[in-house]
Amino acid sequence: MLESYLLFTAIWFVAAATPGIDTMLLLTTSINTGWKSAVSISLGISTAKVLLLTITYFGLTALLANNPEVYVVLKIFGCTFLLWRAFKLWTSKLKLSANPRSGFWPNFSFAFTAAVSNPQALLFYVAVVPQVSASTNVFILNLIIAIGFTLISLIYIGLALPIRAWISRGPNQNLVNRLIALVFVVLAVVLALR
Repeated sequence: MLESYLLFTAIWFVAAATPGIDTMLLLTTSINTGWKSAVSISLGISTAKVLLLTITYFGLTALLANNPEVYVVLKIFGCTFLLWRAFKLWTSKLKLSANPRSGFWPNFSFAFTAAVSNPQALLFYVAVVPQVSASTNVFILNLIIAIGFTLISLIYIGLALPIRAWISRGPNQNLVNRLIALVFVVLAVVLALR
């Protein structure tokens, strides 16, 4: 039993900490509008991860096996979202703001939508959760995700602080926005090819 929790925790932490859609959204929000707006982004992503784990734990694997078109729709939506986000970053002329551009609920719902429609995350849960579901409790797995993504969020928000100071000088913000936009395009291509 303990081995299943340790296995899930180790695999999940590596996958969740690796830069991807969720972490890039968290990082760009932290850089562009400060750490306070990143809290609602982090909560939205965590809520989506808990939901994905829960529905996978209780049978999403069977649904996807019987309806592969659901996965294709999520994949298309995820790629479109990444490309739209890349376009917005590439063309952005925004200056750094100490105040969030949106309120808690718009940021939360945006992050939740992005995270819940991420086919890579869905594929992760479909691949890993059935391996541990027989010997684990869904509540404890969700607790691992909630605590784990909080720690990961703190790391990414902490990374954003020095980047934010550097960006405030000269044309650096435009450079960072375009670099992150390119990362989103690469992630969209990788996602499309899977």
